[in-house]
Amino acid sequence: MKSYKYKIIAILFCLNMLSCSDRLDEEVFSELSPTTLFTTEQGISSLMNSAYTYAHRSGAVAAWAPYHMGTMTTGETWGAGGSIEELWVQYINYTWTSNHDHFLTMWNTYYNSIRDANLVLANLENEAFSNTFIQITEAEVHFLRGWCYSELYKLFGRVPLYKTPTDDPLQPRASEEEVRNFIEQELIAAVETLPLEPEAFGKASKGIALAVLSKYYLNTKQWENASDTAKKVIDLDQYTLLSNYSDVFAIENEGNAELIWTLPKLASSGTASNLVNALIFPPAYPRPFSNNAVYAARTYLFDEFVNSFEATDTRVSQIITEYSLADGTVVEGLGNDQTHPYKLPWDPNAVGPNAGNDIPVIRYSDILLTRAEALNESSGPSQEVIDLINQVRNRANASPLTLSDFTKNSLRDIILREREWEFYFEGNSREDQIRHGVMISRAQSRGKNAQDFHILFPIPQTNLDANPVLEQNPGY
Repeated sequence: MKSYKYKIIAILFCLNMLSCSDRLDEEVFSELSPTTLFTTEQGISSLMNSAYTYAHRSGAVAAWAPYHMGTMTTGETWGAGGSIEELWVQYINYTWTSNHDHFLTMWNTYYNSIRDANLVLANLENEAFSNTFIQITEAEVHFLRGWCYSELYKLFGRVPLYKTPTDDPLQPRASEEEVRNFIEQELIAAVETLPLEPEAFGKASKGIALAVLSKYYLNTKQWENASDTAKKVIDLDQYTLLSNYSDVFAIENEGNAELIWTLPKLASSGTASNLVNALIFPPAYPRPFSNNAVYAARTYLFDEFVNSFEATDTRVSQIITEYSLADGTVVEGLGNDQTHPYKLPWDPNAVGPNAGNDIPVIRYSDILLTRAEALNESSGPSQEVIDLINQVRNRANASPLTLSDFTKNSLRDIILREREWEFYFEGNSREDQIRHGVMISRAQSRGKNAQDFHILFPIPQTNLDANPVLEQNPGY
């Protein structure tokens, strides 16, 4: 175990770790040594920031893979070009295997955060630390473990639970009940102690923990808990819808009042940057800034989805339906299933393909629709449910809904559709379709060989090879 711990320390000193200031910026703590890392508040904070870095999906693949894992599997997007096309085709055609590189990346990313958080928690009992420091840091550990395990659970289902640095690394998968209880307990513990305002942008707060918890309840169909927890977020009165949909994603509005849980990114950091747009637009696309670079891969939306918006709906402003090349040639995307999602604008300070756009994970509109869906599932349509949905539709200049037009089942379908319009290319559609029980049937209607077991991804083969007590998901 000592060898393991010192390896962790060595890795931390080789990384550029994030400091806790107004924003989690990179800083090297050269004055720290293996003998002080666990015995000073500064050392513990540096380790905590390392845990946050992984939870923020550091690394090129971890930053953008969830977009395509969550949208190409559902028929929301498709893609072509470049070396990554081979991996995308597996999502699109439901032919992925346990050797798919993205699965290992996401597994390791979240477990690295859990590992660092566990080390922090194991070294918090120190008389030199203030009570406030211990309480807040412990709450942040609970949040990060709750967040990371909830993400692993969405991807892989039951996973091994590592709660301390001394746990046997060759752990079997925990039971369904154990995993779900642990996620819930961790997030509830975080809510009880976290401050209303995060200590730095990118760190946890009471509202962030409540938002993650409400989405966890929603995706596990705990309707009453989901609606009650979403209301707690609303009642904090800290978040609101911006009046203009496109302003939510503007770089100059990063950290705005609609963005609850956001993963901070920096263009200047190769490991903490955002390469999403570099995998959306083709090389010939007229980029507004000369420093923006793209890869050969392109990501597209289907015409059927683009044409499903009302003519007045302002959310289509984040979709590129056509553009002109340098020689004046007009490229028509709409009509060819080749429109581009443009949720994240071009970063004027990008370093080649590395952009600094923060990644929205949970927005206030998500909380409104979470409460609406959970209330409808609990007790059917009500004026409150309609009003919650209409808050989102009114901002988009879409026609308001009327209570008398819906049954519980028809409103369920409308809520799913509303989520598709509101959150396209934000990586939500996979969990939404799974929750509504339509992901497999829709894939089959597209001619894919989708089976029920595909609602979970396979445990990465590398982990199965390393851990003989780890069982693969059925069907793989």
